[in-house]
Amino acid sequence: MRALKLLLLFTVLLSTSAYGQYTPKKKKKQFYGNQRLHQPIYRWVTGDYLRHGIQLSFGPTYTFTKIGAEEHEYRIASPNPSVDTLIRFSREAKSRIGIFGEIGMVHITKKPRKYIQYYDWGIGFKLYGGRELSESRIYDSRDTLIGKFDGEGKFYNGYLYGRFSAHNVYQINPHLFLDNALGLNLDYALMVGNMAYDGFHVPTDEKFQGNILGQLHYSIGLGIKPRADKGFFFVPSIELPVLGIYEWNKGTPAIHWFSSQYYPAMLRLKFVWLFKKDPNRCPPVETNEKDKERAREYDNR
Repeated sequence: MRALKLLLLFTVLLSTSAYGQYTPKKKKKQFYGNQRLHQPIYRWVTGDYLRHGIQLSFGPTYTFTKIGAEEHEYRIASPNPSVDTLIRFSREAKSRIGIFGEIGMVHITKKPRKYIQYYDWGIGFKLYGGRELSESRIYDSRDTLIGKFDGEGKFYNGYLYGRFSAHNVYQINPHLFLDNALGLNLDYALMVGNMAYDGFHVPTDEKFQGNILGQLHYSIGLGIKPRADKGFFFVPSIELPVLGIYEWNKGTPAIHWFSSQYYPAMLRLKFVWLFKKDPNRCPPVETNEKDKERAREYDNR
């Protein structure tokens, strides 16, 4: 019998040591997560903090563009073909750096979830910009270069926006977690950028985005929780739109300005402070599994 007990104890110890993932501490307020469910945020609220809090985000914005210049031709016809004019021109879009700021709230799920661990939303202001460089060469009917002109167009658009995101969290260790989010943003242009060129350009295929932008976006970041028993964490992440919903341009999330497209990105630094529980509030009564089962049976009557 003693040998059987020793064998059972050895088996339990071996299985415990073989489980290589992080195991939460015993005290509830020190729990960082249930690693089997990969839900660290859910356990943060078993201590002195609520499931809700304030989030503050800010950082730079950036617009990605196609690399290299695009070559085009434009012929100006006249009644006499011998005096036709040909314009060969190139256009190249350039990126610009902007800035954004946002304030909102975080809501951690009430019960453990497999895919979504918390939601957050915010309202803020962001600045997106871009440049377009143009070089035009004018030829006569004999294909002789008779002139060369340069031009530049640049803009900054300022948007008031609202955002909502659902987050999936995977715990790496007691202080780090991987944060993935899928969300929706709706932007309204309070500040409309310049639509005029400085210098000469050929205004073909020009399109200027409307004042309203609706996009589906994705973000990935690394969450950092300095102290596992405190209701504060921050998440540096990158956020990219993946689908343009409004205005519809075949689903592209780019901002159309002049004759180019600019793909916006946000480098987000988010700080979260969970609200503290009321110390005068009575704690919930602990129940065992039999009590919970009786309650479920009563509810199902």
